[in-house]
Amino acid sequence: MLSTAAKKTKDAAAAGVDGVLVVDYPPEECVDFAAALRAHQMDLIFLLAPTSTDKRMQQVAEVASGYVYYVSLKGVTGSGALDTDEVEAMLPRIRQFVHIPVGVGFGIRDAATAKTIGKVADAVVIGSKLLQLIEAAPAGKAADEARLFMHGIRQALDSV
Repeated sequence: MLSTAAKKTKDAAAAGVDGVLVVDYPPEECVDFAAALRAHQMDLIFLLAPTSTDKRMQQVAEVASGYVYYVSLKGVTGSGALDTDEVEAMLPRIRQFVHIPVGVGFGIRDAATAKTIGKVADAVVIGSKLLQLIEAAPAGKAADEARLFMHGIRQALDSV
């Protein structure tokens, strides 16, 4: 009989899940979980932050797959100004340990910032700004607003 975790992993794979973003599961405690996901061709995605130590980056590198999500700001999503120079300086340090793609998120709110980050990162993650646009859109226009915003982001990234 399958354990609850194994069954949920199997069910997630059957539903088409291809990755799990882990926000508070310490990498040193989830080796079995990572193996269960990999057995179902799913990736285990971890967050790294400006405050991450070299030891934490090494621990994440040992179990992460798919990509690592670098949270580029201290604080909550949607707040603060992104210092792209700090991001650019941090990525080589992360890549000393992590040998899978590094996506950068938090503070990316427009095409110009996405383009700047896209020059140094493997992926750009935008969440809060997109949700704000959808929430503020007139009734029935959310998809159009999102499409227009993402088209501008895509153009900026394609120009890198």
